[in-house]
Amino acid sequence: MTNEKIKITKTFVDSVPLSPEKQIIYRDSELTGFGLRVRGVKTFIAEKKLPNGMPCRVTIGQYGLWTVNQAKDQAKEYLLMISKGINPNAEKKNIKNAAVDKLLTSKSIPTIAEVYSLYKERKPLSQDTIIAYDICVNDYFEDWQNLKITDLTQKVCRDRFVVLTERSPAQANLAFKFLRALFNFATINYLSPNDKPIITSENPAAFIGSKKNQNKIKRRRTYIRADQLHDWSYHVATTHWLGSQKNNMHAYTNQDYLFLIILTGFRRSEAETVEWKNIDLKYGTIKITDTKNGEDLLLPLGDMLWHILKERKKRAGDNQYVFPDRTGKSHVEDRRDVRKKITEASGIEFTFHDLRRTFGTIANSLAIGSYTIKRLINHTLEDDDNDVTDGYIQVSFEDLRKAMNMIEEKVLSEDVKLLIRTREYN
Repeated sequence: MTNEKIKITKTFVDSVPLSPEKQIIYRDSELTGFGLRVRGVKTFIAEKKLPNGMPCRVTIGQYGLWTVNQAKDQAKEYLLMISKGINPNAEKKNIKNAAVDKLLTSKSIPTIAEVYSLYKERKPLSQDTIIAYDICVNDYFEDWQNLKITDLTQKVCRDRFVVLTERSPAQANLAFKFLRALFNFATINYLSPNDKPIITSENPAAFIGSKKNQNKIKRRRTYIRADQLHDWSYHVATTHWLGSQKNNMHAYTNQDYLFLIILTGFRRSEAETVEWKNIDLKYGTIKITDTKNGEDLLLPLGDMLWHILKERKKRAGDNQYVFPDRTGKSHVEDRRDVRKKITEASGIEFTFHDLRRTFGTIANSLAIGSYTIKRLINHTLEDDDNDVTDGYIQVSFEDLRKAMNMIEEKVLSEDVKLLIRTREYN
């Protein structure tokens, strides 16, 4: 080490020999605190005492990467910081740590596909909901799957909403409600290495949370009218599907599936997945556990539906589902061809949800009490805070069974009942 002061120039630095064995420091005669440290390499430094008297030496950088003039300019900045009581070494460490944190955080930010995978794992979603959300990720947002979720902006979201609206206004609403929920989920569930949220930006899909920004969708109000019920049920009872009337587990599957929906008001997926373990043929009850509102639904069976299920049970074997698929390992799915065939035969257009609306409409026409109807179709009053009466009215199981039989009388005429009772199993 040397206390010798000399004007540090390029010529001088080039002339200084490398000293592999001991460290030598040359201090600049013009800029106090600026120096050159030599030991194997030539490195520029800045040094000065802090206001508390503690010495502070800062490495600027290696000669060759830094010119003399660049190093002097940087030294002036460091010396000014030291005179103010700021240790540049600590600042450099903070900057380095911040850069490392930023890098680690960047690596921790999940893609949309990764968030959805965790979302499905942690959220109690029904099978129908999973199917709908899978379509969102694999179709509507297919090209976004590998995007970091923080790369989404409100502009790209609004542009995509416009595109999806042209395809289907209702599906565009659904897709962006899903995306909004996914972003909120990621905000809560993904943290940086220092346990802080890695997502701090505003939800880019939040605009769909406002009803005025959603597409206006007309609610369907179609159902099978009272004057159409006989024709509809008669064609269901008399339409045959090749191979489905044999004396096996598939006997009359399509007919019974349609009758189950209209005689219980079940949703399509609820009817498809109903299991024998949730049917009590001794006391005539049927239970659905995976409902839309999350509450189990236990209903009494009407007399004819009770008869239908007893006949099915005779041929069910060890099947788990009331309506097994062809393999016998799962349940039926996507019965749209069955619906189309009945429409062609009867001339009556309907959807599976129309059958649910028909069930509720018939119940209302029979002057069945509103609280009874709500129990039948498993509606809650969570959104109606003013209806405090609902908590005090308990609908008896006898009232529910009476209502189920009254609805059956409207749906099934005597000749249709006879067709069901005298079925042949070829």
